[in-house]
Amino acid sequence: MLVAQEKTPVQRKDSVTVSAGISKEQLALEAQLAAVLSRADQALKAGRAADAVQQYEAALAMVHREPLLAEQEQKVVRKAGNGYIGANRPSDAVATFQKLVGAMSKQCDSETTAVSTCASAQQDLGMAKMHAGDFGGGLASLRQAEATYVKAEKLSKAEKASEFHEYTMIQIMNQAKTKLLTAVALFQPGKTAEGVPAMEEAIPQLNRVKDDTGISPGIRESATSSLKDAQTVLERLRLAQ
Repeated sequence: MLVAQEKTPVQRKDSVTVSAGISKEQLALEAQLAAVLSRADQALKAGRAADAVQQYEAALAMVHREPLLAEQEQKVVRKAGNGYIGANRPSDAVATFQKLVGAMSKQCDSETTAVSTCASAQQDLGMAKMHAGDFGGGLASLRQAEATYVKAEKLSKAEKASEFHEYTMIQIMNQAKTKLLTAVALFQPGKTAEGVPAMEEAIPQLNRVKDDTGISPGIRESATSSLKDAQTVLERLRLAQ
């Protein structure tokens, strides 16, 4: 909670107002970490995955070395995991996301909307396992993620507040995206018949999000893009039967 001050509040370099409890040392460390992550993100985007991984690992070392950066750990670990996937190091990605999911046990068991963060980690783990060729393991993690997104949706509906509507729609979209990944996982071992129902459930969910004018355009655009992917996957699944 921000503390009211008579004078102009201290401003971070990223223009976010800082609470009086944040030290200059922590701000400096966060700025250093942000710079490292920015270089890593740019390298990954430019196709220099090996360079990106080096930067992500440097960021992880900073987080583990500096107690003041402890709250940043989950974000950095997730970025490192995605970096490993980009660098074609799926076994390292799997190990990284397994640790992340393990560290999120309290969030996974939470009865608050924070449970969606756990679902994202479970989905990342499923993706990593698929990249590693473990489609059975990937499928199990993706089904866990979908169930957790469903839980997040139910919890957000229970709030019965208008500001939770967009959050609810995001959880519905994430469920559909997880179904899409599940269908891909089923396609690899030749279980196309099981993938078709997943896509037939995902498409109406994505249409619902796409057509909801009460949420931000970016979310609707994401749903539209995933909808096209889902329709393509469904067509291929049906042809393969």
